[in-house]
Amino acid sequence: MEGSRHSTLDSAGSEERSDFPWLDGPEDGQLRRLIRQSRLIAGGLLILLILLRVLDVTPVQIVRLWGFDLLLQTRTTHTEASPVVVVDVNDESLAQLGQWPWPRIYYVELIDRLREAGAAMAVFDILFSEPDRMSPENLAVSLPGLSPDLRRNLSELGSYDAALAAAIQTIPTVNAAAARTPGRPGAPAQARPGRFAVHGYPDIEDLPGISGLIESVAPVGPAGVGEGIVNLLPEPDGAARRAPAAFRVGETIEPGLALEAARVALGQSSMLLEVPSTLGMSGVSIGPLFVPTDSMGRIWIDTANPERVTTLAAHEILQGNVPEAELTGRIVVIGTSASGIGEKVRTGMGNTVMSGLHLQALAVDTILTGRTPLRDRSFFVMEIAAALLLGLLLILLLPRTSLIWKPLTALAAVAVMTTASVAAYGAGGALVDASFPIIALLLVTGNFALADFRGEILRRRRNETTLKQHDAYFREVVNASFDAIVTIGENAKVRTANRAAGQIFGIPASELIGHSIAGRLSGDWARGLAAAPADILRQTAAEPTTIETGILDPETSSVMRPTEITLTESIAGRDRVFVLVLRDISDRKAAEESAERSSQRLREGIDAISDGFVLYSPDRHLILCNDHFRKMLGNAGDAAVAGVEYTDLLKHYLVCRGVTLEEDERAKVWLDDRRRHFASSVEPYELQTDDDQWFRVDKRRTAEGGMVCVYSNITELKQRAIELKAAKEQAELASLAKSQFLANMSHELRTPLNAIIGFADMMRGEPFGPLGNERYVDYASDISDSGSRLLRMIEQILEFARLEKLQSRIENSEINLTETIHAAVTDLTPAAQEHDISVTLDLSETLPALRADPQMLYQIVQNLLANAVKFSAAGSVVTIRSRTDDERRIVLSIQDSGIGISPELIESITQPFWQRPGAMTSSREGVGLGLAIVKAHVEAHEASMDVDSTPGQGTIVTITFPASRTV
Repeated sequence: MEGSRHSTLDSAGSEERSDFPWLDGPEDGQLRRLIRQSRLIAGGLLILLILLRVLDVTPVQIVRLWGFDLLLQTRTTHTEASPVVVVDVNDESLAQLGQWPWPRIYYVELIDRLREAGAAMAVFDILFSEPDRMSPENLAVSLPGLSPDLRRNLSELGSYDAALAAAIQTIPTVNAAAARTPGRPGAPAQARPGRFAVHGYPDIEDLPGISGLIESVAPVGPAGVGEGIVNLLPEPDGAARRAPAAFRVGETIEPGLALEAARVALGQSSMLLEVPSTLGMSGVSIGPLFVPTDSMGRIWIDTANPERVTTLAAHEILQGNVPEAELTGRIVVIGTSASGIGEKVRTGMGNTVMSGLHLQALAVDTILTGRTPLRDRSFFVMEIAAALLLGLLLILLLPRTSLIWKPLTALAAVAVMTTASVAAYGAGGALVDASFPIIALLLVTGNFALADFRGEILRRRRNETTLKQHDAYFREVVNASFDAIVTIGENAKVRTANRAAGQIFGIPASELIGHSIAGRLSGDWARGLAAAPADILRQTAAEPTTIETGILDPETSSVMRPTEITLTESIAGRDRVFVLVLRDISDRKAAEESAERSSQRLREGIDAISDGFVLYSPDRHLILCNDHFRKMLGNAGDAAVAGVEYTDLLKHYLVCRGVTLEEDERAKVWLDDRRRHFASSVEPYELQTDDDQWFRVDKRRTAEGGMVCVYSNITELKQRAIELKAAKEQAELASLAKSQFLANMSHELRTPLNAIIGFADMMRGEPFGPLGNERYVDYASDISDSGSRLLRMIEQILEFARLEKLQSRIENSEINLTETIHAAVTDLTPAAQEHDISVTLDLSETLPALRADPQMLYQIVQNLLANAVKFSAAGSVVTIRSRTDDERRIVLSIQDSGIGISPELIESITQPFWQRPGAMTSSREGVGLGLAIVKAHVEAHEASMDVDSTPGQGTIVTITFPASRTV
């Protein structure tokens, strides 16, 4: 056929149309698209395979190992005698000499026989982890009912373990050890010199790790010249192909049994782990012998010809039935393959099952004969590179080759790769994985072959009749439709119906065929169709329209679901056929009703809002608003209807206000400003209407770009704000007038008062001679003292009046607080002495400078100290302290032991002109402005003042300046 002689790409084009949408168009274009798809699929498969190979998933490992199994069978059979022989305690040996475990005296005799026969060394694949319970020494202790003489005679016979140890020392022997399972207790490890060194990178984390060892008991274990671990690690498919060369046991490295046997056989004291790169181990050097390993330190075992290692029954040797020539110079591996005792392992060679004993012997033979297969880590990179290059080459070339050459090309490539792999193994024992490139090749080739088959199928399908193509195509389209599609004749009987028709009518579509559709519909059109089907159908087809009707329930004849019908006429041969498309509109009707209810609830909710609400579309047309918005517009509210443009609404608002844009330039500016503000700003703003109403306007943009505006009436809030502002201004004017009055009065009183004090002092001093009577001098002194007290009161009132001006002109200078305190104490010392009050200072010597107004700071200290002196009893002490706290704030405190203040009055003492009435305070002079001035000066410095007082005990006033004023 044509498809078997030419490639898909070379096919001739055709203008036929396919009933498959993805193959539509001219045939040559479709086939080229098919080739592109095939190349993409091939590339994807190649990438997927390489990824699976890099990840080295289990199926990939298993296929590779099977390939190596086949490769191992191609190696030339080794004709020389093996240096290794197996001595097996098999089922026959157990039957003749006793059940397991054997008394170790048998092993003593076995070792003696081997030594006498000239065996080179012995390797035990048996773990002597417990003392021999059949030793006479142990029986003398454990058996009950023995006479003393018999016990003594048994004890004198000694221990079989000691006898075995002595026998082992007569021939080089390697004992077995095993990996201890986690949580299982074990005896302390027997000290042995280190048998490994690492050459290259010290990273050996890839070696199999175990938690500990189970070793042969003393004295058997230490008697051997070596010790190796017998555990094997199964492959992913459960077979055994490799023997571990070494294990990580904590911080040390312990050898496997086969490698340790090789070391002893070669007479070497140590071994060298070769780790040439970070890719892992490459092998182990035992003197002159290099043993290749994989990156995890596992040695490939040559199991192709297991018969090369002879197996001898243990009882035959003990009975002297084995010629010495079969043992002379051999490495004897001793173990058991007895049923239920010896380990059975499956090798990769055709699922061959052999004993673990025999596999260990094959491992020793493989190492010593230099037949260890080589699997270098670099092979992994070469195999991936080969698969990638070969795959890309095939992706480029195969689409241009004919179908018959594709499998031939694949077979040729498989043969080349297989031959190369076999040659590499035969020449140097290298295990090169040909399975991965072969799988990649076969998949890529199969993909393109499948593409050719698909192209052939395409051409054959294109040769089918156009009628069948379109019939199948349109049947699928009709059946896939969600709408019911029914064809009827002029008698209104159903001819065809799709699956959706059965669903909409509630019965299988096949039951509709041959029945009139009019009986399953409700409404006037259905009744007319039942009466005159041909006329109604022609009339409806001539004037296409959508008919709303209902589907009747087949059981109750009630309307089951609302439906709409569209009808078209089709001429099929000599018959007139009408096509009805029925659509279930239940969901649409329900959605419309739900939308209407939701819209109604939304309108009611918006109308219930106390603020004006309006929603504009992205093109500034009004969508909806509430009655409060219309009321806010006044007479223009009737224009706030859905669809009106924002600018037209504003123009109508101006017209209702009697303003025309043509005559009023300010109206044009206002209109342009509103339009610009609407488009650019979404920040809240306040709006005043012509009738002095104030509104706060909050705008938010909708997700589609529209605008929501909420107009909140804040007229009452604005009026309250205006009233509060007026009240504040009036209070400020009253306070200013009060301060001005106090200043003027203080000035007017101070001028004559200074004259009175001056004349009184002159009269008291009698500069022009005696007044004539001593009483006049006393009177003059009283006048001077009273005037001075009054003058001080006036000075305080004048200072209080100047507070506002002083606070606005505060001077920030760097002041030494200690000096200010000393100055105030000096000025008040006469008053303190007059009242018999002592002033003590507790001042910090390292107090930093304070940034403050010098005059205000002095008045703070002076007024607080004066108050403390004034209200302290005679003989008491006033203490002044200064310090810095943890936040580097300067703290000043003045403590007295005066009359004190009750807690409920502390808030009042800083009020201007406040004085507590009482017997203890009525005799104190003053007008009650000292602490008010102190508080004002403290607040001017952003400081705080705390008062701690107890009636009858005294008061502590603490001033704390902020850290920002500490220099």
